[in-house]
Amino acid sequence: MYNSLPDSVNCIFLHPNESRSYTSEELRALGDRDFQTRLLITGTQCAGDTVFLRTHHTDNAGHRSHFNYVRDYLKAAHITKNTTCAKSNLTTLLTMCFELSSSDYYTFATSLASGLSNYGGNTDFEISKLMAPSTEDVPNLRMKLCLLMDVIFNKMAIKKFLLDERRNNIFRLIYCETKHTQKINSFYAAVFSFTLQLCLTLYIGLRVNKGTDLYDSDIPAQFWDKYNPAMFALAIFTFAYSIMVALSTISETLLACKILFKEVGTLILMDLIVNVILPLLLAYYGFLLILSEVSFIDAVLNTTALLFIPEIDDQLPQILGYSDDDIVKNFLINESMKDFDKVTAIDIKLEEKERTDIVCGLEFGDFYITNMIEQGTIPQKGYGLQPYQVTQVDNKGVQIDPSTTVTTDCLLRKIEWRYTTGFPKSTTPRIGGLTLTKIDGQEIKIVRIRDITGKVGISHVTQSLEGLFIMTTFQMSEDVFRLRVCGSHNVKNFLKAFDYYSLWDVTTEARREIHKLY
Repeated sequence: MYNSLPDSVNCIFLHPNESRSYTSEELRALGDRDFQTRLLITGTQCAGDTVFLRTHHTDNAGHRSHFNYVRDYLKAAHITKNTTCAKSNLTTLLTMCFELSSSDYYTFATSLASGLSNYGGNTDFEISKLMAPSTEDVPNLRMKLCLLMDVIFNKMAIKKFLLDERRNNIFRLIYCETKHTQKINSFYAAVFSFTLQLCLTLYIGLRVNKGTDLYDSDIPAQFWDKYNPAMFALAIFTFAYSIMVALSTISETLLACKILFKEVGTLILMDLIVNVILPLLLAYYGFLLILSEVSFIDAVLNTTALLFIPEIDDQLPQILGYSDDDIVKNFLINESMKDFDKVTAIDIKLEEKERTDIVCGLEFGDFYITNMIEQGTIPQKGYGLQPYQVTQVDNKGVQIDPSTTVTTDCLLRKIEWRYTTGFPKSTTPRIGGLTLTKIDGQEIKIVRIRDITGKVGISHVTQSLEGLFIMTTFQMSEDVFRLRVCGSHNVKNFLKAFDYYSLWDVTTEARREIHKLY
């Protein structure tokens, strides 16, 4: 197998928990590598694996993610052309991604993103009849892998939008159900919600425009001539809140049109009318209606009613007992089968201009600065995988804290580090000097305390990454012995990759700071 690898001269098959030291030749080979994670896909199993994680430190990094399914999926779709087997592996991969814990999915996705970077340029294949018959076949295999994985990551984006972020409503759920089961009866629930919300908004508009009420002859015909100043504060606050709700639902609906609805139809039109047009109308009419009220209690009741109308389509699925989790996941698996058929029919020798539409071709990397196993969070062992915030606390040193989202304090423009000396052939090198340049230009330095025994020092060789990155694993004692980061040398690719691969959420403030770098 060694002779069949693209760069077999530099191959170092060590697990991160192996105790033997590197040889001088191996150390020289490692020095020629960058730190971006790569994948090696083989035709046959070797020690139970068919996909090897290649880091700066080894070609056989220990991994907990099920990369073997990726190889089986690619091999069945492109090499053996067994459609039944390929679709089976596709559903297995999708189901696995659906059921993985958040951290397990993130570690799987970032490692794959690194391998798919630059149109699969970070993925190599064993040259054999069982995988790539010749080196000329490798570019086609890389492109096919990108297209096949695109099917999965597109579905994960929809799953995150509808289920993880709870942005489903009756129109989107009915769309998923009717596309999967073709149940026409379910369509009536969407029509009911649309008609009810439209009717309620229409009645409010008629009430405001006519200025009359069959049961209350004291309300003036033209309330602008005689409105109630006491209601002005409530009208302003209700209007402000209604506008916030409107802007949120408009943004959410436009995103749904982009990632969920694939064609113009009745359901998408109802969703647009209810969640784009009606909220704006309700904000306008609600302001006028409350301003014209005479009774305080009536004004409060009208405010409650106005705020309830936009929520009808969101609450109806729960009232009707819809299982959104089952509906969405079955829909995504069904859609993945259709997309798979389209991918297998595509000529993979794409022109350069056509490649720009494939998002997984963007440059994005997973970097193992220290040698460690690829895995998600294991609280019992103190092992974490999540964004880390870096802050300088006055008179109290540097503080590096885990975060559930990517904040501005997580964003690093440059990472520089120097390994410790004293154990030059160690398979688990540690970092003695670390310099982090944040997105605002602030430099934060972490340097080990001088060793009183004189055995351990800091190398004069400085390694660095420049672009936009976050730390995903950080642990230290005297030295930093666990450090893993992800990000891109291309700043524009950072947000695209986080959205495309459904990675950690990026706060609004962090997104604003990133856009300033464009």
